[in-house]
Amino acid sequence: MASAFEGVIRSVVRELDHGGDLIPVDSLQSSTSFQPYCLLGRKLSRSWFWKPRYKCINLSIRDILEPDAPEPAVKQSAPIHVYDSMDGELQGSGEVAAPGQGRLAGGAAVFDNFSISMNVRTLRVDPNIWDAMKKERRLRQPEHKVLQQLRNCGNDVFVVTEVLQTQKEVKVTRTQKQEGSGQFALPGALSLQGQGQGHRSRKKTVTIPSGSTLAFQVAQLLIDSDWDVLLFWDKKHKKPRTFGLPKAGDQVSTFSITLGTWAGAPFCPLGVCPSQPELSRVSPSPLPADGFAENWSAVTGDFQGLQAEVGAQAQILQSLSRELCGRLLAGLGQVLREESALQTLEDVLEQGLRCGSVAPLDGPVGALLECLVHSSRQLEEQLALPVLYLVEALAVLSETQHGLLTEMLETADRSRQFELVRSVLEQSTPWRERRAVSLPQGLLESSWGPEAPAWVLLEECGLEVQADAPQVCWEPEARGRTCALYACLTLLLGLSRDCC
Repeated sequence: MASAFEGVIRSVVRELDHGGDLIPVDSLQSSTSFQPYCLLGRKLSRSWFWKPRYKCINLSIRDILEPDAPEPAVKQSAPIHVYDSMDGELQGSGEVAAPGQGRLAGGAAVFDNFSISMNVRTLRVDPNIWDAMKKERRLRQPEHKVLQQLRNCGNDVFVVTEVLQTQKEVKVTRTQKQEGSGQFALPGALSLQGQGQGHRSRKKTVTIPSGSTLAFQVAQLLIDSDWDVLLFWDKKHKKPRTFGLPKAGDQVSTFSITLGTWAGAPFCPLGVCPSQPELSRVSPSPLPADGFAENWSAVTGDFQGLQAEVGAQAQILQSLSRELCGRLLAGLGQVLREESALQTLEDVLEQGLRCGSVAPLDGPVGALLECLVHSSRQLEEQLALPVLYLVEALAVLSETQHGLLTEMLETADRSRQFELVRSVLEQSTPWRERRAVSLPQGLLESSWGPEAPAWVLLEECGLEVQADAPQVCWEPEARGRTCALYACLTLLLGLSRDCC
């Protein structure tokens, strides 16, 4: 069953944000951290199809400016009441009978109930505030240590400009119930007959405190000898990075970045692939919710482009020895059991690629790193890059999805889920509109329903899964996580093939 909190987010944002400007909060635990004027960090994406999450850096705009003074007041909207209710029931039955051989009959039903009723409001920073603040405040000297670290890591920094918050505490409950029954009769000397029935019920309840942020908007900070806030951006140009503010008279969009390579396959984070023009065909693609994109107009933002991007990484991993593939799979399985370990692995790999070497570590992260370093502790770059690509894709997924992938690593049951996710993405490309997508019957588990692993994997991506057809309702906002899931399944499947 999908997270009740994420269900609330999807319902509220879908109702209030038809323009796709709001960025949903991904966990209740961090919902109070997103407040107006708070600073967020975000890494440059290694993929064209999903974005790394915004991370709170426990700083506000006043922490990096001087003289120190409280931030100006924000504008509050009138209360908005949101009510959404879903009460669904799916039923099915069947019977098989042959003269003189007996009869077999059965039926099943799935019930799903979910409703929310809450008051929300928006808190917004007046855009004119920034001009006034730039005249009155300057960058604090020396530069804050957190900004130095983000600069060294090549991360961008954003400031929260608007939030959608709850006004009162609200309790949300989602209930799913499954019922089944069956009977049989076998003629003959013994004349066997029987029947049975059963049910399973699951309930999730989440209490959302007053003042919790459900979604937010950001603007990018530009920091050099002075500071600025990028409220609007000319999409004809590449977006600037946070650190390295252009001087007066320069175009805002002018900056450069070094292209790397993944074992002969170019890594082009800005979407420019001069050595592979087939990956740079112009294809209109909507911008991400934050309004920025690394030259998205130059890439094929469809399933064909996703296949090309992921396939380049899978090709490298499939060329490894079977022994090394097994060690990598075992290490990833251990890392996925600890959310903090996944983040540590991502940070260590990025630092190692910048510095060239990594120090020995204990635990699951250390065991996996031993697969990627030489005896001199130098990181094997050609192998570390596709592994980091996989780790970043895993970081986009939910904790529930991590648990399911861990179970699949232990059972080697990944091909069915891979083909199912591939079918969904292939049918829904280029992923811009809501639409119904049929699921191939041959790929569904015998017990297809809310408890099936593939069902949960798709539902956790933000897709509405149905049992009667069976089909899913494609949602454009589910693109990032679904594409990341496809990448994870592709690469994990590549590591487990016999050719490894």
